[in-house]
Formats: sequence, structure tokens, C-alpha cells
Amino acid sequence: MAQEKQLSNQESLQLINRMIHEAKGYFYESGIGALVYGFSIIACSILAWLRDAQMITFPFHPFYMLIPVFFVQSFIQVKEEKKKQAKTFTDEAIDYVWVGYFLAVFTSFTAAFAGYNYAIISFVLILTGLAAFLTGALSKFRYHIVAAIITWLLAAFSFFVQNANIYLLLGGAALLVWVIPGFILNSMFRKQQKMVARA
Repeated sequence: MAQEKQLSNQESLQLINRMIHEAKGYFYESGIGALVYGFSIIACSILAWLRDAQMITFPFHPFYMLIPVFFVQSFIQVKEEKKKQAKTFTDEAIDYVWVGYFLAVFTSFTAAFAGYNYAIISFVLILTGLAAFLTGALSKFRYHIVAAIITWLLAAFSFFVQNANIYLLLGGAALLVWVIPGFILNSMFRKQQKMVARA
């Protein structure tokens, strides 16, 4: 029979601290990262739509601009993670959901080499809906569950819109999944910081 691993005093205190913050619903999330990413996707979606509709010329595909944005958003995330008093189990689970999401999205871009350009957006919408749904379920944030369902409906519709207009659907999903929650989180964050300052 395998012996159970004994926790050290320090590990026990860390575990208790995490559970206390989990129970309190503690978070340190300003929403800035979500806003940066959401508005960037909307901007790239509009530029891609204008480019494919031949309204403007662009030297490269607008979505390549998301590469530096990804690093900026990651920097913001890491900076905020360091300021958290404790990282809860929910935080870790949600982090894994979004890491898996970004890896899956990057993998789906290989479909462009096979000639499935607009279909990629349909798959990205499905993945976005899944990540939003899991985030909502884990954090008990109902808005994200509703946003996920709407995003899945957009994904289903997108299979019938395999042209430049599909980028507008992606922009709409970005508004639902990142921009609106970003403003909600930012508002909650500001209120929490005011309460901490008064205490």
C-alpha cells in the first residue's frame, strides 16, 4: 500500500490560503488583457474583411498582427498573476483552458496550407465557444456560458458564410467573449481595489 504524501507546514499553509481565497471569490484580474486581445481581434477582423472584399490593399494578412498582441497580452497576464495573493484551483483550471485554446487555434491555422481559408474561422469560433463555456462553468460566470452558446450559433451559421463576411462573425464573437467581459472584469476590479483601499 502506497504511503500518502505528507504536506510540509509551508505547503499546508499555501493550500489553506488558496482555499480561503477560493471561498471568498478573490480575484486579481483587471480585464485589460481581455480588452487588448478582444479589440485587436475586432480590428484585424475588420481589416481582413475590407482586404478580402477588395476595399483596401494590405501588404500581409491582417491577422499576423495578432502575433505581437499575443505577447503583449501574455505580459499583462504574467504581471497580474504576480500580484495575486493566491492562485486558486479555479485560476489554474481556467489558465489551462485558455492555453489549450490558443494551441488549438494555432494548430487550426495549418488548414490554410490545405486551402481551407474561411473554414479556419468556423473552427476558431467553435473553439472560442468551448473555451468561453468552460470558463463560465468553472468560474460560475453565467455571462460566459451565454456568450459561448451565441458563439456556437455564429460558428454553425459561419459554415454557410464561407466568404469575407465570416470575419464580421469573428469580430462579433470577440466582442462577446473578450471585450464585454473585459469591461465587466475591469469594473469589478476597480470596485474591489476601492474596497481594499478603504480597509
